[in-house]
Amino acid sequence: MALHLECRLVPDAHGHGEGLLLKGDHLFVLVSDGIHAGIGEASHSGDDRACVRQIKDLFKRFVNGIALSLESIRDLEQDELSSAPDFLTATAVSGINQALYELLAKREDVPVWRLLSSELAQEQVPVYATINRALTTRTAEDYLSVITDTQYHGLKAIKCAPFERVTAYGDQLECSREGLAILRRIRSEYPDLNMMIDFHRRFNSEVFMQLLPELDGLSPSWLEEPCEYGNVYEEITRRTSTPIAAGESYFRREDFDNLLDCGWANVVMPDVKHVGGLGPLLDICQSAERHQEVEVSLHNPSGPVSTLASLHAAAVSELIASLEVPFIVDESQVPYRDLLGGGSLQVPDGPGWGIDLSAAIGKGASI
Repeated sequence: MALHLECRLVPDAHGHGEGLLLKGDHLFVLVSDGIHAGIGEASHSGDDRACVRQIKDLFKRFVNGIALSLESIRDLEQDELSSAPDFLTATAVSGINQALYELLAKREDVPVWRLLSSELAQEQVPVYATINRALTTRTAEDYLSVITDTQYHGLKAIKCAPFERVTAYGDQLECSREGLAILRRIRSEYPDLNMMIDFHRRFNSEVFMQLLPELDGLSPSWLEEPCEYGNVYEEITRRTSTPIAAGESYFRREDFDNLLDCGWANVVMPDVKHVGGLGPLLDICQSAERHQEVEVSLHNPSGPVSTLASLHAAAVSELIASLEVPFIVDESQVPYRDLLGGGSLQVPDGPGWGIDLSAAIGKGASI
C-alpha cells in the first residue's frame, strides 16, 4: 500500500520572542496510507521551509516504497536514516520517524508505546512546565502571574530563562542583575516551587562561576546549559551541588555519549524532534543507564505531537525521570489537557498517540 506525505505548518500561538533559543512555528509531518494517518513533529529546525524540502526528499528516497512494519522502521533507524549530517536534517528525520510509528500503531489498533514494549514502565510521567513562551512582558510580575497560572492548573514544577539581556559582548554581570532579581522574587513568592533555570548558553564560564553561589542559594532543581559546551562543564559540576542539565540541541548519539562519559552533566535532555525519533531516543536513554547518577529528562518546548511522542517513549523507559511541556494559558489549545493531573501526564491507551489531534493539526497550512 503506497504511502503519502503531507507537511503542515501551524503558527506558534506565542510567537518567537527574543528570550527564546529555539524559535519557529510547529511543523507537522503526516504520513498516510489512504486509510490511516500518522503524525510526527519537526518543529524548531531553524528553517521550516528548508526542513520541509528535506523531509520530502528523504521520504521520496527512503520511505515511500517500504512495506511498513516495526522491522522496516528499525531498519531505517539503523541504516538510511541513522546518521544525519546536520541539525536540520536530523529534525526532518525525526518528524518522519514519529509519523511512521503512529501510522503503524493505528494500523494495528494499539498505542504507540505498545509497539515498543509489551507493558508500561510507568503509567504517569512527571512533567515540568516551561513558561518562556507564555510570558508577554518578561517582568517579574509577568513571571509571577504565569507561575500562578501553572499552579492553578496543577503543574508543580516550572522552568524559566530570565537572562535574555545577557549577550556575548556586553557586561554579563551587569546584564544578569535583572534576571537574578526576577529569580529572587519567584523564590520569595514561591518558597517551595520546584524551579529549573535555563541560561541558553548565554554566559562565558568565568562569569557564570561568579554567579554560582547566588544561584545555589535559590535552591533550583537544576541549572541548564550555562555556557558553550566543553570541559568547563566538568569544573562547573564540581563547584556546585545543584545538578547541571544539558544536551537539548544534540542530535548525534556520540555527542550524548561524550556528554555522559566526560561527566559534563547530571541531567541529559534529548529531544524527540532532533535525535532521530523514538528508537534513537530510547537508545540514548539506555546509554545513560551506564551512569548511575545521571537523570534523563526529555526536552520538549514544542507542539502537541512531540509532547505525545515523548510521553510514549517515557511510558516504556523507567530511565526517563521527567518530561517538559510548554505552558499554554489557553487550555483549549492543549489537546492532551485531559491527561494532565497532579503534576504528571497520564499515558493514553488509545490507538496511535492516543489523542485526537485533528483540531490542532487542522489549523495548519500545507507547505
